[in-house]
Amino acid sequence: MKLSQLKYFQEACKYNSISIAAENNFISQPSFSSAITKLEKELDVTLLNRNSRGVTPTEAGSAILDKINEIFFTIEEINAIAYAHSIRGNVHLATIPCLFDNILPLVLKKTNAEKLDLKVSVHCAESHEIYHQVLSGLASFGIVFDSDEIQSPEIIFTPLFEDEYVLYVGPQSPYWNADSITIQEAFEQPYIAYRDEFIKNNGGVSDIFKGMTPNIALRTDDLESIKKMIHEDNYVAFYHRFMTHDDIYVKYGLVRPLTISNYDVRTRVGYIESSKYKTTNVDRLFIEMLKAVVTDTLGQ
Repeated sequence: MKLSQLKYFQEACKYNSISIAAENNFISQPSFSSAITKLEKELDVTLLNRNSRGVTPTEAGSAILDKINEIFFTIEEINAIAYAHSIRGNVHLATIPCLFDNILPLVLKKTNAEKLDLKVSVHCAESHEIYHQVLSGLASFGIVFDSDEIQSPEIIFTPLFEDEYVLYVGPQSPYWNADSITIQEAFEQPYIAYRDEFIKNNGGVSDIFKGMTPNIALRTDDLESIKKMIHEDNYVAFYHRFMTHDDIYVKYGLVRPLTISNYDVRTRVGYIESSKYKTTNVDRLFIEMLKAVVTDTLGQ
């Protein structure tokens, strides 16, 4: 028998459905069902009661399921022991783009300075995509905007810091010399939207300005080109104060952040983990370094 067969049987019992279990594990239903059938033939026992409402373990299946749970718990313990004695390994994370541009490079610099042998794989996406990456186990953990719109009992959210949105304007803007701007004035300006902002609730800016839409002049998926166009023309866009405070366009006065004077634009950023797919010791080490960098940066 194979561990994958035991896992599929465990998942089918968890969801009381082969189709749902197959979908949540990103496997075709025929392949998923076939693996369990082969396990039944190998053990010469029926593991599942199958009917139109789904599946449930048989008496023998329930007893075997208890042993399977023990097996996977033992495997987790073995991995924990191994990781406890290792500071090398792979880190698979998904993150919102703004954190990748400004904070993660500082974390990687810190890991290199401490001579840690970490291989980091980063997937940049919007918050709702990151939730699915973590839920499916494709990412060990994710860095997202907190949102009431995306919830799952399998997701654990830990806050990292609070940020606020500011409006970036360039020298051609009539608000270039202003200290602040109202939300009404901001929404009247020619706005550059990033990807599907204000089309669907994907966390971040769409979550802050629910039911509101600015004067969108164009859309792009290139964050750097947005800042360039703001500098060169009369465009505006929302960015985050903390996560862009060290941006080269801001440091050299090519664009300016304006405070929104009459609207609550605060947002929380944190990391999410799955209660199903446990983070490794290496993942937790990376998270601790991320927390240290955030603390150092906020203290500047």
